[in-house]
Amino acid sequence: MKKLLITKQAGVVLLCAVIASACSDQTATTNSNAEASSTASASSTKAASTDLIQKVEYADDDKYTDWSSSNPTEIKLNGTGASINGSGAEVKESTVSITAAGTYVVSGKLDNGQIAIDVKDKGTVRLVLNGAEIYNNSTSAIFVEEAGKTIISLQEGTNNLVSDGKTYVYPDASTDEPNSAIFSKDDLTINGAGKLVVQGNYNNGITSKDKLKITGGTLDIHAIDDALMGRDLVAVQEGSVTIEAGGHGIKTTKDTEGSEGYIDIAGGSFNINSGEDALHSSGGLHINGGDMHINAGDDGINAEVSIAIAGGTIDIAKSNEGIEAPTVVISDGKTSVVSSDDGVNISSGDAEAAGGGGPAGPGGNQSGAASSNKLTISGGNLTVDSKGDGLDSNGSIAMTGGTVIVNGPTENGNGPLDYDGTFVMTGGFLVAAGSSGMAQATSEQSTQPGVLMTYSKAQQAGAMVHLEDSDGNTVLTFTPPKSYQSLFVSSPTIKKDASYTLSSGGTSTGSQVNGLYDGGKYQGGTKVVDFTTSSVITWLSESGVTAARSGMGGPGGNRGQGGGRGGMPPAGGGEPPQKTQ
Repeated sequence: MKKLLITKQAGVVLLCAVIASACSDQTATTNSNAEASSTASASSTKAASTDLIQKVEYADDDKYTDWSSSNPTEIKLNGTGASINGSGAEVKESTVSITAAGTYVVSGKLDNGQIAIDVKDKGTVRLVLNGAEIYNNSTSAIFVEEAGKTIISLQEGTNNLVSDGKTYVYPDASTDEPNSAIFSKDDLTINGAGKLVVQGNYNNGITSKDKLKITGGTLDIHAIDDALMGRDLVAVQEGSVTIEAGGHGIKTTKDTEGSEGYIDIAGGSFNINSGEDALHSSGGLHINGGDMHINAGDDGINAEVSIAIAGGTIDIAKSNEGIEAPTVVISDGKTSVVSSDDGVNISSGDAEAAGGGGPAGPGGNQSGAASSNKLTISGGNLTVDSKGDGLDSNGSIAMTGGTVIVNGPTENGNGPLDYDGTFVMTGGFLVAAGSSGMAQATSEQSTQPGVLMTYSKAQQAGAMVHLEDSDGNTVLTFTPPKSYQSLFVSSPTIKKDASYTLSSGGTSTGSQVNGLYDGGKYQGGTKVVDFTTSSVITWLSESGVTAARSGMGGPGGNRGQGGGRGGMPPAGGGEPPQKTQ
């Protein structure tokens, strides 16, 4: 489903020239490619150069957790107050104030109070939670007013809890922060090997107005709105994170052009249930490791500038749109998407519109064939199960490697592949099964051949499809889990001017992953059609090779030309299937 920009004036995002080796290196930084500027219309806003992958620096103290040799100050909570052994902290009623850099070890329970950190000389404060429970009924339980950096270390073997109330009391009507159970106006790092439960009953769970880094620990975060928020950065290197959020799961907010917020996931395990996006970046988003399980009420992974997936395992079990950004590069990793709308959406904005193409309103931000929006796939494994478009680019698509499996949609208002510019395929393996009304093949500019089969009627879910060459070598054995009337496949094993047989039904002894079979023997199928490839893209029906439908992956790859999106004649076909020998 098409999306156009109506709010954020992000400009024309220049696609970075990314190769697989660069994307798989966590510290690599890609360079902008000015290719799109020559195609952008004069009404476009000014071009902006944005790196897909940024280098995230970790200091030694981000990981260092030993506190026994640092002459720590001990803070023992006792319900209504605390006792303090050491310097740099004082207690007044139920508020523990830390005013000097140093290490502070907190244990015990505070029924309705606060740990308040205010270090004017911008020193580093290490707050060790050593079996601590901190509750506050009317504001943040841990509040960093000022410090160079605050490090919350979770002592190994301990359980810790931080919770705020449902209602905050502010000094005046113009004040709206803090607004999280843990709130820091400066850099915040969480590390260690203990457990921390955070209950954000008022608004957010953990917020940093600067950079938020997680290098260890087990975090269980419950938030009315957003769970983890960093204005400039949220970076996770290690740790186990469980999130229940009414809003976003992980979020950055800085929207200054050229220095937008950034999310970097290099490792760790994640279980995220969110009411809005599970991951939402105001700028770029990079995933290079980790194990992520997502159930999202809105998008699974969303970035306003770019997304780079270069490793890790991503399982988006529920989403509106699975992955969305103006620029997406997938170079490695294992990614699975289930979506009620588009699986992967390449779009310059969040607002839905009925059509696509052309400048988006008075601002002139572009979508469509002239857009710099682009999906690039150079490696990894991507599986999509969508009710909307499978791969949808309000721009173009390029694929040079990797394996992509698309299932859906079943309704003709969307297509398994949907792009406005070109889809140039030069390598990798792609199979896309779904409805036929708007089915597209890859573009004629591709160097790797592909075959698009359109059936005269829908095939049942689980009906095996098999494609083999004239020597009996298997190109594809696949069982789409949903009903389908079109099937596109592009593989390095498909050649021009070669003969093939497409069959339905039967069985295979090969190993199966996501409906795609590898190895084994295929038998018992019914021949649907014999054909010979004569061009890069071969269009098929049960009757044999047909002409490409205008605007559906032809020379320009733009649906807007010729027959466009609607009014295509039904696929021909009428000869009864023949039994494969």
